[in-house]
Amino acid sequence: VSIGPANEPEKKKEKPKEEGEKEELVDSSMSSLFSSSPSSSLFSSSPSSPSSFSSSSDSRVTHDVFINFSPNDDSKIFVYHLDVALAKARIESCTDYQLHMGTELELEEILEDTHISILVFSQNYTESSSCLNEMQQIMEYRRTHGHMVMPVFYDVDPSDVRHQRGAFGKNLQATAERRYLDRKLRENMLLSWKSALTQAASLVGWDATNYR
Repeated sequence: VSIGPANEPEKKKEKPKEEGEKEELVDSSMSSLFSSSPSSSLFSSSPSSPSSFSSSSDSRVTHDVFINFSPNDDSKIFVYHLDVALAKARIESCTDYQLHMGTELELEEILEDTHISILVFSQNYTESSSCLNEMQQIMEYRRTHGHMVMPVFYDVDPSDVRHQRGAFGKNLQATAERRYLDRKLRENMLLSWKSALTQAASLVGWDATNYR
């Protein structure tokens, strides 16, 4: 009988450290994310109704939460675990990644059947013009329809988002210059983005750095 590694009990595979940290961060703070905000009352419905805000039309796709985030940094790992945690809590969610994957759903249509949007601000958030445009549209929908919005600050200072300072602000300027060649149009878009960012970052939200 041979004695060697083959006879050793199989070791349980460990998750990559970075991924494990993101999952632990979400798991340890899910209650804080919602209990610290007025939005928590939205998720206090009966567990027997996975999507308590469903439209009266069964043919319409509905979600409880829409998540806006940048695909350009590791906030997407955080969002993945957030999405999983929401699913465990029987909260239907939709991300802007899904929005761009041929779902044939317009953002406004999604917002009509969604009661809260989560904006995940990160270091590279302003590198994406699509994220900025969606965020601006969400904030406009909040103004016109009373839509609830919750900012989450992941690896970025809330004051940098509010005042567009540091790398966050520099990336915003660079994105506008890259995306809009016409100076007047670029300046108008910058003003719109900055106004929406200031409003969003001034809302009651959640700073992930407080839970590390």
